[in-house]
Amino acid sequence: MKNCTAILLTLILGACGQKSELSVENASREFCDCFNSQTTATIDERLNPCLQKIVDKKNNELNDSGILDPDSVKVKISRFSLDMLLDMTRTCDNYFIATNDMYDKGYSADTSELNRNTIKELSMRIKTEVNEDSVKSLLHKKVFRLIQAREFDLALQDIDSIKSLDSTDYGANLARAYIFSQTGLHDKAVTDIEQAIELSGNENLKLYAEIARQKKRVSKK
Repeated sequence: MKNCTAILLTLILGACGQKSELSVENASREFCDCFNSQTTATIDERLNPCLQKIVDKKNNELNDSGILDPDSVKVKISRFSLDMLLDMTRTCDNYFIATNDMYDKGYSADTSELNRNTIKELSMRIKTEVNEDSVKSLLHKKVFRLIQAREFDLALQDIDSIKSLDSTDYGANLARAYIFSQTGLHDKAVTDIEQAIELSGNENLKLYAEIARQKKRVSKK
């Protein structure tokens, strides 16, 4: 699945610029206004100029505050940027729609006969494979294909198999969270994403959890 958060933070970490003091909330509002003004490009093309403006300000603010260590500046900007993106997911409707659409398309639908045949082939290979790491790898490939085929119940069964082989496999949690998100079980999706964060140490996955929470809030309107 395309990791939107990683792309955004890569852009953020390379930025530098003009003086300003920004709270997360003010940065989020400014970013939202900028994002809403970009209506014809891809999500990445809409995000890039908006990110640059915000991070230019925050980067110089930190430098002017006397923080000279580049690594410290990067860490603070990364944390600030993630908090801003989380706030935008909650408060900027068009941003949420765009990122949610990108998340939903992480497993493009494929109900073709070719995909179903591939699933059958993977099933046969799993039955004959004796190496646990190889079995886990094949199960991941099968889960991916099953989700594409929208065979969510079968995918959940194979995810359980992956977790029985390796309880620390956070990729299985993320795949299961995607299924729960697509089927309206948003609380369960959040739980699996939080487990993935705990297992991986990747705080950027909080964006996925916030998308799931916002989906739940929107569904109740």
